[in-house]
Amino acid sequence: MQFTSTDGAAFELRPTGYEYPATNTPGDWDANWLIVHGQVHTAAGESWTFHDPSLTTWEARELHRWLKRTARGRVEPTDNPGQDAADVLAFTEPNLAFSVASVIDGETVLRVHLSLEAVAGKAGWTRETGPRLYEYSVLLKLDQRQLRAAATQWNRDISTFPPR
Repeated sequence: MQFTSTDGAAFELRPTGYEYPATNTPGDWDANWLIVHGQVHTAAGESWTFHDPSLTTWEARELHRWLKRTARGRVEPTDNPGQDAADVLAFTEPNLAFSVASVIDGETVLRVHLSLEAVAGKAGWTRETGPRLYEYSVLLKLDQRQLRAAATQWNRDISTFPPR
């Protein structure tokens, strides 16, 4: 899935495989970790990529549901995007999280929160020197059509990686 903001910022996320492809025990956490590839482009022109096991198959499906709810206007904006905020979508591995900053005249400002391995590719940052959890985010100005398209694409992307 890819988001492209009206200000030039962009974020792409796609699953590339199971972290442990040979492990196939139903319901086993190790069998359900997905490696995801992310590309980040900020409005200021910075860009980097990451490739890391950041989501489980179950969390990938929760992201799809959250995107659909966001596109329908059912996720409340939050001024406090810490991981304990009610409408922040956070995961077991704290590399990624999502929240809504605002919704004005049909435009949703989506926050993609990046931590740890997801910012290690940013110029000069390592896992140790990067921001605290969810401190760094990329803002994306999107309309409902873009959000629906991203949800549809993400559902297609994860369909080849069912829960095991």
